[in-house]
Amino acid sequence: MKCAKLFYGILAIVFLVFSIQHAHSASTISQARHVSSLSNTDLPGQALRLAQMKWFTSLTGSQYEKLSAKKLNFFGRLSFHLSQSRMKKMLRHYDYGEVGTLQKISWLLKGLLLGPIAVALAYIFLRDEETELIKWAWFGFAGWAIALTIILLTV
Repeated sequence: MKCAKLFYGILAIVFLVFSIQHAHSASTISQARHVSSLSNTDLPGQALRLAQMKWFTSLTGSQYEKLSAKKLNFFGRLSFHLSQSRMKKMLRHYDYGEVGTLQKISWLLKGLLLGPIAVALAYIFLRDEETELIKWAWFGFAGWAIALTIILLTV
């Protein structure tokens, strides 16, 4: 019995660590809000920034090396690709707009009630642009794991 409690406790901790890491990787959404909150009076500048972002996301590593006139090492190439992926997320978020609070709450409740099933459903049914909702499903799953751990430790 104690071995089972220990196993479920370790399993809950592992799930929490993965959920925290996933929630942290979705932090580019807060950067995307800055792009979408630009005023309409700055429309020509905003269109120019969006065009520059789209151009940067279409570059390859070798094209970037030619433009920067220096050879990229492994970490430079990794940083370039991470910057591109973050910028793509920002552009997708700008295209689709903000996610509603009601949707966030619904995915939190699904995560609290269904646990890992809700997270799997979020990855299956939500688009890549809706990482904010996936994050809320992970938060609900974290609450489910904590509740399960408390129940198992008290029984």
